[in-house]
Amino acid sequence: MLEDVEQYFEVNPRAFWFSSKLNKNIAKSVHFKDRERFDLAKVQKGKPIVSERYIIKLVNELLESVGIKPVEEKRAIINPNEVDYDKLKEQHHLSDERDIVWLKFTKSRHVGVVAASNDIGFDMPQDKSDYNVQIKVYNKYKKCYEDKWKYTTSAILVHSIGEEWDESFVLIFPLEGIGKTCKYNRHQIEIAIGNYLLKNNVPIIDYYSHNYG
Repeated sequence: MLEDVEQYFEVNPRAFWFSSKLNKNIAKSVHFKDRERFDLAKVQKGKPIVSERYIIKLVNELLESVGIKPVEEKRAIINPNEVDYDKLKEQHHLSDERDIVWLKFTKSRHVGVVAASNDIGFDMPQDKSDYNVQIKVYNKYKKCYEDKWKYTTSAILVHSIGEEWDESFVLIFPLEGIGKTCKYNRHQIEIAIGNYLLKNNVPIIDYYSHNYG
């Protein structure tokens, strides 16, 4: 069990900037003139990679400390083409199929992003001119169309450092225990996992992503 595990659930204040016009904190972006997340991606790429086995060990340490069932190494490493959210929900007794945390990697084996939900994908812009392209996307939960950036922030950051996604595997951690033995929700656990990995010198290209809901 980790001591003082609560510290890892704290959002990094540097991941936001304060808008006096809106009177609230805004997530730092990869769009327009904000360059901090690009700069951080370069720094993270320059750090040595860490084995998937060690990353799984760290994530399980964090999960066990908050009442989530750990995931065996052989079950955590999954071919993305074989990910079945309904099956994961049933096997791990989840109340919501979005109650999973997953990690994608670059071909250099750096962690590209730590994320939660049922939306694993490998989008990738072809050119810098693609970074600010927007599209209409239907939100099945809100039942309406919304303007969205065509490419995810993590994809843009990976492309910006000359990298590509490794589409051969992902790490998946179903959060079995949420609402029962664990008092935290999936986003809070996403934050804690990202922070704990960074604390243990695991480089993450999309350095701030896990701080955002």
